[in-house]
Amino acid sequence: MRRLVRSTAILGLGSAATVVAAILRSKILAAWLGPEGTGVLAQLAGLTAVLVPLATLGAGNGVVTMIAEARARGDLAKVRRITRTATTLAWTVGIGLAVLAALSSPWLARGIYRDAGFVWAILFCAAAVPLSAVASLRITMLQGHEAVREMAKLNGLIAAIGIGAIIPMAHFFGVKGAVAQIVVVAAAHAWLSGRFLRPLTPPRPPDLTGEEPRIDRSLLSTIARYGGSALVVGLSSTLTLLVVRSILVGKLGLSQNGIYQVCVGVSGLTMPLILNSITATVWPEIAAKPRDADAVGPMAGGIRLAFLLVTGVSAALLVGAPIWVRLFYSERFLPALDLLPFQFLGDYFRAAAWMFGVWLVPRQRLRPWVLFDVVYGVVLLAVFAVLVGRVGIQSVVFAYVAAHVSHAVLHYALARRALGFRLGKQNALLLGASLALLIGLAILRPRDMTGVAIGGAASLAWAGLVIQRREWIAIKDMAFRLLGRARPAA
Repeated sequence: MRRLVRSTAILGLGSAATVVAAILRSKILAAWLGPEGTGVLAQLAGLTAVLVPLATLGAGNGVVTMIAEARARGDLAKVRRITRTATTLAWTVGIGLAVLAALSSPWLARGIYRDAGFVWAILFCAAAVPLSAVASLRITMLQGHEAVREMAKLNGLIAAIGIGAIIPMAHFFGVKGAVAQIVVVAAAHAWLSGRFLRPLTPPRPPDLTGEEPRIDRSLLSTIARYGGSALVVGLSSTLTLLVVRSILVGKLGLSQNGIYQVCVGVSGLTMPLILNSITATVWPEIAAKPRDADAVGPMAGGIRLAFLLVTGVSAALLVGAPIWVRLFYSERFLPALDLLPFQFLGDYFRAAAWMFGVWLVPRQRLRPWVLFDVVYGVVLLAVFAVLVGRVGIQSVVFAYVAAHVSHAVLHYALARRALGFRLGKQNALLLGASLALLIGLAILRPRDMTGVAIGGAASLAWAGLVIQRREWIAIKDMAFRLLGRARPAA
């Protein structure tokens, strides 16, 4: 648990620049472009989230496991072959997808914007696809190497470059400049990720004669097995969300899509940061275990840390929402206050689903992983379709909650049956108290200082109830070490 906390803390601190950059970016877009401009970029982000996994052939999670397993066996030559093969495939498929997206840009623009005038945005997106795909894959390779510090440094550098690019480009060129900076950041990400990965990549074997192949055909079946499953899983969420948001644009307009982006933006910032930081340590540990049942130990520690962080961050954001929505967006985005409580409830169940199923990929249990994500996509679309005509934009967050509830229930049931997994007394208390806190805050919906004070008191009571004394001590010790301060004398 201590190692898990340390690794997560290093990544978290390294990603502090990412958080700051995302906040500044949101403020810039809100102030200069408003809800409609924010909605334009949100749709482009959704399209990118569909195309980039396709360009990687869904191999990211599989590459983490393959590299971790090869390293555990000391097979450094295989690590090199995995790296070269996956990177070459990403460049090749990414460029092909970029060409295809450019050729189909009029139809894509009409599909996601309901306006063929946004062809220019699709073209910028197409240019970024191969660059983002390679960068994404290299990040998963760093994860397979357990290169926590390198990942943290990379996060910080990309955050700085992103802010350095978007300020002048959005200021002078408006929405088009904000879209164009996506290509600039993607290029920087691809180059820097390669620099960080290079020292970790094993050198060419000295006994290898002739030209080293770019693609090792013996790895293709394994990559395809992981990738095919991952593509179905990824598209069940990203493509579903893009479809939902495109329907939302058609029914309610880009401005309402921009309002909803407040929810997507905060979840997209906090949830991957927390869950990916934990997974970077938990996945290699689980992959190295000899039996499926041995995954229970790493899972238990990961679940506890995930819910402490997700609930603490969600509660703080929900309590402070009346302040930070005004500060980091603008008054025009205040309707998002009615959506955020349900978004954070959905994030709770999203964390549950992820952590209950965190063992599936490293243990190569891909069929249930795929099936459960297909169910997630079906539930999301079905609930949204039923509710959108009745409750408008709230239908999206209601569907988000329902989909992740189904996802979490399925993953827990499988872990219980296949692994004999049990939450345990302390984790059951944590999950129950966390759910009660988020439901209470959803009912309270702080809007003024009185509500903020009540919500803050409830959050402190939650922390006092669920955080154990040894965890407070570990947090304090970790803080002193990470900040470079000497531990005070007892």
